[in-house]
Order: sequence, then C-alpha cells, then structure tokens
Amino acid sequence: MKVMIFIGLIVFAVALATIIQQRFLQKISVNYIALVIGIAIAFVPQTNILIENFNSEVFLGLIVAPLLFFEGQRTRLYSILRSWRAIVGLTVVMIVIGTIVAGLGVHAFRLSLPLSFILAAVSTPTDATATESVIHGLKLPKKISFYLKDESLFNDASGIILLNMAVEWYIHKQLHVVEAIVDFLYSAGGGILLGILIAAILVFLRQASFRSKYHLASDVRMPIEVLFFLTPFIIYFIAEELHVSGIIAVVAAGLLHNVESERSRLTNASIFYSSHQFSQLIIDILNGVVFLLLGIIIVRSMREDVFNQQTIEAILIGIILYVANLAVRLLYCRFSSSIKGKVSSKGALIFSLGGIHGAVTFALAYTLSEMSVNIADFHLILVSEIVLILLSLIVPTIAFRFILEKDKPDLDQRKEVNRVRKAMVHYALKQMNQIYLPKKIRKQLEFDLRTQMNQTSIKDFIKEVKYTVKQKELTDDQKEFRAEVYRYAFRQEQNYLGKIAQQEQEYRHGFLVLYREIWIAEVIFLGDEE
Repeated sequence: MKVMIFIGLIVFAVALATIIQQRFLQKISVNYIALVIGIAIAFVPQTNILIENFNSEVFLGLIVAPLLFFEGQRTRLYSILRSWRAIVGLTVVMIVIGTIVAGLGVHAFRLSLPLSFILAAVSTPTDATATESVIHGLKLPKKISFYLKDESLFNDASGIILLNMAVEWYIHKQLHVVEAIVDFLYSAGGGILLGILIAAILVFLRQASFRSKYHLASDVRMPIEVLFFLTPFIIYFIAEELHVSGIIAVVAAGLLHNVESERSRLTNASIFYSSHQFSQLIIDILNGVVFLLLGIIIVRSMREDVFNQQTIEAILIGIILYVANLAVRLLYCRFSSSIKGKVSSKGALIFSLGGIHGAVTFALAYTLSEMSVNIADFHLILVSEIVLILLSLIVPTIAFRFILEKDKPDLDQRKEVNRVRKAMVHYALKQMNQIYLPKKIRKQLEFDLRTQMNQTSIKDFIKEVKYTVKQKELTDDQKEFRAEVYRYAFRQEQNYLGKIAQQEQEYRHGFLVLYREIWIAEVIFLGDEE
C-alpha cells in the first residue's frame, strides 16, 4: 500500500508541475517547477515520510533506462554511424581527459588521489533531460544539439567504468589501468551486442505478428504494445545480470527500434500511433520524476548537514569539478580533430555549458553508499556533486539568455494557434450553415465545435448532459448520417488550414498540432458505433 501511495504521489506531483507551468509559468521549464515541488515535498514531514528511500539501481533501471531507450528510438542510426569517431571522442577521450583534470584539481585540496578521482568520475555523465530545461524558449545550434544529445546517450558507461576503477583504487590502494580498459571494452562492447541481439529478436517477433493473418485483430495489439514497453526493462536487467552496460544496451536497442519504426509505420498504423503517443506520455512523466526526485534528494542530503569546514570544502570541490569539466569541454570541442567541421569559439562555449549534470550523476554518487566508502567521504562526495549539479543547471540557464537566440516563445505560439483554431471553427460553422441539417444534429454539432475553441462553460456542459440522458438511442442510419456530418465539418476545418498554412510558416508546429487534432476527431467518428 505504501508503494502505491508513493507512486501515486510522485505522478500526481509531476502532473501538478505541468498544470502550474501551463497555467501560470509558461516561460519557465516544467522541470524546474518539478524540482521546486520535490523540494517542497521533502520539507513537509507529512509528505516526505511517504517517499521511499532513494535506490540507485532501481532508479537507473526503472527511470533512466526507459528514458534513454526512447531517446535512442528518436535518434537515427545512420547519424550515429556517420559520426562514430566524434561520439567516441566525446564519450571516451574527452571523459578521460576531464576525469584526469578534475581529479588533479580536487587533489589540490589535500584529498587522496583515489578519492579525488572518485569525485571526478561521478561528475562526468551528462543528462539530455536536464539540457532541455536550460534551453527552454531558446534556439540551440543544430550541430551542438546533435553532439550534446549523442554524448549524453553514450557517456554513462564511461563514467561507470571510471568510477569502478577509482573505487578499486580507493579500497585496495592499487590502480589497475589495463583491467579498467578491458572492463570498459567488455562492458560497452557487450552492452552494444546484447542490446542489438535482444532488440533484433523482439523486432522479429513483432514484425512476424504484424504479418500474420491475425495482424488486424484488436486483441493482437495488446501483447505487441506490452512487449514494446517492457523492452528497455528486459534489456537493462539482463545486461546488468551479465555484467555488461545496461545503459549502452538500451541505447543500442533504441537505435535499432528507430530503424524498425521508420519502415513499419503503415504496417499497423494504429499500433504505431498509440505506441508513439504512449511513449511520449511515459517520457514526459519520467522527465518530471527525475527532477522531482532530484529536489527531494537535495533536501534530504543537506538536511542533517552541519555547516562546518568540511561542508565549505565540499562546496569548493563542487565548484572545482564544474570549472574543470567546463574548461575541458570547451577546449576539446574547439580543437578536437574528431569533430567534423571546425567549431567556433561561441559554439564550443555553448557545448561546454550544455553539459548538464543530473540524474545519472546522483545515481552514481549514491551507489558509493553500497561500497566500502567511509561515511565522511561519502558525505563529502554527495555534497560536492549536489553543488556540481546545481551549478550546471543555474549557470547555463542564465548564460544562455545572453548567448542563444530566442526561439518563438511558447506563449506567443499558443496564442496564435488559439486564434487560428477559433477562425477555423468559425469557418466550419459558416460552411455548415449553408446546408440543411436536422435541428437536433445541428445543435450537437455546434456545441461540439465550440468545445474545440474552449468556448463552452460547465453550465453548458451540464445542460448538454441532461439533454443527452433524455434522448433515446439513435438508429444505425442516424448514427451514420451524424458521423458523415461531423466528418464533413472536419474537412471544412482542414480546408481552412490549407488556405492559410503558407502565410503562417513561423507557427508551422502549431498548425501540425491543429491538423492532428482534426484527424483524431475524424477517426473517432469513423468508429462511432464503438
């Protein structure tokens, strides 16, 4: 029961963050609002007690793994293969250089080298989810966005291997570089092979189901969709049991699924569409959960902290980790030969600031509580990484406002789309007034079209409910006639959008949203009897 309450509270809090952002704070990323709500939950004893203790393994498997799988599914495999040298450079070479520079910088605080490199290794992974928060309402250069996204997909494995090497050094007082390299090759290479193998089997089973004589039956959809959404969990936990990188495995599987989706959209369009919509919902929820838990963990980690000399040291170490990572990223992006095409100084600065730390950094820091790291050192690591995460969020949020071009504000786009939606509906109503319709159907149509513009009140809705309850069931012919009337009205709306679409190119995304709404409404009336 406690677990159900915990899950319900977390999902409700994420939904609340979205409502607050849409209604009152459109200029602020919803992830920041989720972070603040998480902090508030942790501060209130009555809600804090309902939240389970953080478990890094569960967090990586149930939240990070599906997020990276679906992110991989949005990435074309061709782009990855074409830029493999740059990706290897960013996720291996740059990570190693960054770890060495940050580790030596932290060592200046008279910390042991093993502990310094533990701190540096934890600070290496970046988070694509967090990057979306700091560029809210801004345009990120396409090339820089591509490299930031690919880096965050693949650099987790490097961070984990480097952390394991540093922990071994910390515990046994010996550094095994060759073993670490072998472990990395086994973990990353094994993760890629396992992810592709399992994904290929699952894709084959799904495609075989699509091509069976029962592929159009409605009861075939359920097992296919369930198998799809279980894929990242299955792959991640199998990979971890085999001691290869579960993170790399789910990313590889996601890339293969992208190839499948490109060539099977019309094999069963309803399954493809519902899977796309549901996966987007899962992504939105999990993104919010990451930042919500981040807020909770920050408060819990700092609550029992006594502000003393060690705390000051931890804060300074967090600053050193951030500056060291920033400098390495800037110089590597500016001068590396593996990145295609020379990157300008401004582009390199954007790339360096765009390396946001978040969920994986926290998860890696918490894994140390299960290893032989003493409590004082673990506390130092946790506070330092919290400072690193907060700096990586706050600094680019401010700096990007002066560096990046502004995108078309969401609020402006929403206002324009609402204006066009009203004009579209008025056009359809005008066209429908030119044909004869029975009074009852015209009344229903006018009400439903006005709901598209959000121009009906609760009073109107209650009135319609009372009217509907009193009406007897329509005959099949009457249902078909009503459906045809509605479909004709939707076609009028599409005609209006087609007439003005070329005049509104800057709001193209909003127009696509309107088209999608109309098509979905039309589909509903294609299956009206169901």
